[in-house]
Amino acid sequence: MLNSDALTQLKQFKQDLRIANNRFEGTVKGSPGRFGFAVLDDGRECFLNPDEMQKVFPGDRILVEVSQDDKGRDVAKVVQHMRSELKYFVGRYFTRGQGHFVEPDLMGMNRWIFIPPKKRQQAHVNDLVLCRVLQHPFPEGKPQAEVVKIIGKPGASGLEVNYMLAKYNLQAHNRASINEAELQKQVAAELEKRKDLRETPFVTIDAASTQDMDDALFATARPEGGWELLAAIADPSTLIPEGGDIDKYAQRLGSSFYFADRTLPMLPAKLANHFCSLKSGEDRLALVCTMQIDADGAISSYSIEEAAIRCAANLTYEEVATALASGDASAHAYDATLQALNEVKAALASHRRAHALVNEDRPDYQLELDENGKVKNIHRKINSVAHSIVEEAMVAANRCAADFLKQNTERSLYTSHSGFRPERLDQIKQIVSEQISDYDCSDLHTWEGFKKFMDFLDANPPEVPVKAIANRLLARGALSDQPCPHFGMGLPHYTTFTSPIRKYVDLSIHRQIKSVLKNQKPHTLNAKAILQLQESLRAGRSAVNESETWLKCEYAQTLIGKTFDGVVQHTTGSGFQARLDENGIEGMVNLGALQEKFRFDGTYFQHTGEHRQFRLEQPVKVTISAVDMEKKLIQMELAEPAPVAQPAAAEEPQTQE
Repeated sequence: MLNSDALTQLKQFKQDLRIANNRFEGTVKGSPGRFGFAVLDDGRECFLNPDEMQKVFPGDRILVEVSQDDKGRDVAKVVQHMRSELKYFVGRYFTRGQGHFVEPDLMGMNRWIFIPPKKRQQAHVNDLVLCRVLQHPFPEGKPQAEVVKIIGKPGASGLEVNYMLAKYNLQAHNRASINEAELQKQVAAELEKRKDLRETPFVTIDAASTQDMDDALFATARPEGGWELLAAIADPSTLIPEGGDIDKYAQRLGSSFYFADRTLPMLPAKLANHFCSLKSGEDRLALVCTMQIDADGAISSYSIEEAAIRCAANLTYEEVATALASGDASAHAYDATLQALNEVKAALASHRRAHALVNEDRPDYQLELDENGKVKNIHRKINSVAHSIVEEAMVAANRCAADFLKQNTERSLYTSHSGFRPERLDQIKQIVSEQISDYDCSDLHTWEGFKKFMDFLDANPPEVPVKAIANRLLARGALSDQPCPHFGMGLPHYTTFTSPIRKYVDLSIHRQIKSVLKNQKPHTLNAKAILQLQESLRAGRSAVNESETWLKCEYAQTLIGKTFDGVVQHTTGSGFQARLDENGIEGMVNLGALQEKFRFDGTYFQHTGEHRQFRLEQPVKVTISAVDMEKKLIQMELAEPAPVAQPAAAEEPQTQE
């Protein structure tokens, strides 16, 4: 039997032999066309012609033989198929002659997959289906699959969401897993062990439709100045055994997701909307963060403890905003609490603007559906002072939780943001040197330097939309097991624990905080689990976004020919994407179709023509001209004609003397 050293040497020998024969391992990358690429483990991309691409699926691990074509580019030939991650896919069912096929809805895949006669589940042409791969295309290029489920027919009610749930493998909870009688006993026993704050008149502030209420607030002014702010956060972790079926599902899903026609809850409805939800008049388990807020909005001290609470009222955003706007102390039963919360909000917001970063509210929209599940109207959401109260209180409590974990644990879960993408730093520095010549941007790679730069742009906005450009160059937020800076919030470290009913990160943080409070060793997610959690969150968000895009495209068909005000949201080499102010619908304007010629500047994300220019965040007036339902793309045209160049004034004839 070979020892580990011998196995390592054998593996290295095989690798050296492959390299000597120009053979390398890599991953298949698809394209919008029929060709693709083999991304080698050393970073090189080798061209896969259409014939080679027919043998593989995007994402496959393969062994290829690399050579060069007559143009000097690396090309790959598939020698061995090693592994495929593609097991299931969704797509459209259709026929060609006697053959039955499905066209997979997968990025980078442009092929049909054959469905054998006994594997069709009575699917009909144009049905949208979920399929399982039966036969991989290597080496003959002839894959096969079976229909597992008919998702629905075009136009069916709820199809848009059902399709995305299948595409991203998002499934609902098994309701049979909840033992209500046992939960009631567990809650009753746990309430007696905790600090009793049931006489504190906490209030929740949510949308009128919210059922999974996971945060409640109370504030009072201190005699010496400033305030005491209490944020009570629902504590589902007590009722959910770590590693149990409910916990495993919650971790796999990662979060509750809110679709246009339904909610896909992270926790079973009985837990999310009943046993854990902070309903008024009901005894509930909570983690309470008590914060001492100075007059200038600084958090001078805090404590976190397990408590028993009983909310005094469940209020709506509209109700709170109206009560605060009235200015009448007797207008609302909880006026004193709301006034104190409003004062704390103002102080916290002022301190955050001075010492951190506060992002501008992005427009948000609510889809109103008809009885058939199609968009009837789209309403722009308006954030009020009530939304700001909740936001500032939650950010403050989350900052305390991050500090608590940093002080008491070696590893935890933090939300981080690294600022500009490394490959984009030179671009933003070039823009700064050209537009703000005297600004020193040598420290943009630090969170302090990033904050200083964003503050400068807010105070001294240049004519060119530098901040809008900068926002397009930022990295994605990420999870980390160490306290890392959050550039986007202008904070040295940050986490979230205020939504444990809806977010698995917050649920995990609850467990860690409680372990510290009980002098137990906290359990943290390992690096692999953190990466899987991030992927789950991206998948869920993609499902929500794509289902809403589909619904908006259907709605936009009823708006063809209508003109709207909007702004330039994104730019491409051929034009720009506009977002309509009234309903948030986004569509592409193709500048190449105009007589006026435009030059695209990829550094500044702008188009410059003979008579006009289009930049990010620029107001535009556009008309919806067409909708491509297959590609889910809305086409728009400029509603304002190009300025007409004035003819040069004729020169006066010269007279001879």
